[in-house]
Amino acid sequence: MDKPAAIRKGEDELLFDAEQIAAMETEDIAFRDVAVNNATLVPGGCLALGVHDDKLEVVTPVALGDTQGPIVRYTDDEGGYDIELASYDSIVIPRGVKHAAYNLCDCTVALFITNFSYKE
Repeated sequence: MDKPAAIRKGEDELLFDAEQIAAMETEDIAFRDVAVNNATLVPGGCLALGVHDDKLEVVTPVALGDTQGPIVRYTDDEGGYDIELASYDSIVIPRGVKHAAYNLCDCTVALFITNFSYKE
């Protein structure tokens, strides 16, 4: 996997499962942990451009208020990709890929981050 991919959540569906994520990545991965970031993505806020060399992460944004449409935009700030997500959609970000997140809505957004380790 050379760039991020979105998983759109349909009505009455699971967010995603580990087998679905493993099928997207060409390297072997294993579930590592889950984290929640709910302090940074305030209205108009962003997570600065970063990169992880040790993990694949699946980020699921959840609006902490009533809103419609896209709530977060993920990008590499270089034109390589630009993905907008609604609440409960997810983005799969492989290791080594630059990513920044921008809040597009009028409420705070919590980011549920599921991490997968690469098996070496």
